[in-house]
Order: sequence, then C-alpha cells, then structure tokens
Amino acid sequence: MKKTLAFLLIILSATIQVSAQLRFGVDVGLSLSQVSFEKAIADSKLRQGFFVGPKLKASIPKIGLGADVALRYAQRSIHVVDDLSSYERETYENNNMSYLEVPLNIRWDIGIKSWGIYVATGPQWDLYIGKSDWSSPGRFKNELEHSIFSWNVGAGVWLFNHLNIGLTYNIPFTPQGTYSSVVYNTFRQVAENIKMKTYSWQISADFYF
Repeated sequence: MKKTLAFLLIILSATIQVSAQLRFGVDVGLSLSQVSFEKAIADSKLRQGFFVGPKLKASIPKIGLGADVALRYAQRSIHVVDDLSSYERETYENNNMSYLEVPLNIRWDIGIKSWGIYVATGPQWDLYIGKSDWSSPGRFKNELEHSIFSWNVGAGVWLFNHLNIGLTYNIPFTPQGTYSSVVYNTFRQVAENIKMKTYSWQISADFYF
C-alpha cells in the first residue's frame, strides 16, 4: 500500500516537473453504493450519495499521460435488510454518513483540441468523520472503520479542454466495518461478527479553470 502511494506520488511529481500543463478545477458527482457482506447474513440495496471538492490535474500533452488528485467531501448511506428469522425481515438505514475522500489517479488522454476520451486508475483513501457505532438494541450492532483504502478504475470524455465527464468503479481493499447480527434458529440465538465492504459507482463532472 505504501509502495503504491509512493510510486504514484513520484509519477505525479515527475509529471508536474516535466509539463507546464497544471490545471486546477472542481470535482462534483454522484455515487451509487452497495454493501457486500463476508457471509450471507443480510442483504443490501443501492443507495445514492454525492461528493464535491477541489481537484488538481497535471499532464504531458504530447503523449497524453498525466495524473490527478482531489480532496472531496462526500455523503453516503447504508441500507441493510437483516433476515431475523425465516419469516421476519428488518430494514435498517444509516443516512448522511460524511467522508473525506482523496482519489489519486494516473490517466491517459486521447483526442484532439476540442474533445477526447481518457482512462484512469489509482488508489483512493476515505476518512469517515461520523460516529463509529451504529446499532439497534437486540437486533444488530455495526462498528464502522474511520479509514478505508480502495482502488478506482474509470473512463470518460473531455470537452473544450475544460470539462471532464467520467464513470468510475470503486473497489474496496479494506472493510468499511463489521456487522454483528442476531440470528434465530430452532435452539438458540447466535451473534455473528462479519466484515462488510462497500462497492460504488461514481459519476463525476470536473470543470478546470
């Protein structure tokens, strides 16, 4: 993880030094996130969120290679459907969860003066700035991690050298937290602790000045 970060920072630094094309902009977008559980103890549904923040892009025009980094404020939600028994299902939702996101991507741009396409990939660090405990007495308890590491893979189009519109898939490497649920069977109640990860689609619009 540290080696990956160091490698990408070296590329970003080298790109900035080689190229005079350093652009500042704003990154805004929507996310669609869904929780995945380590064991099939609960279900989850897609939930919408948003993000916004400043962005820096460095590029080498002649070969199209570059890098970008952003600092974004994001809000997300978690929707969980817990199978309490064969006949009973309970729905829980945690709304307006606040994060600070730092995506760092290596990108390749192909196109002409007024438009083109790009592909990008790189790590993302999320800092959760809300409460770590989320529980319902006698039903479940959730412990949320405050630091999450994931990886982005995306592509998009750029227009008039100012606007980028992209679609990114975010793949988590570390869990978002642990989920403890009460499971009912014929003889007893069993409490299980399972890891959960959040996979997200991100639709973004970047405007560079």
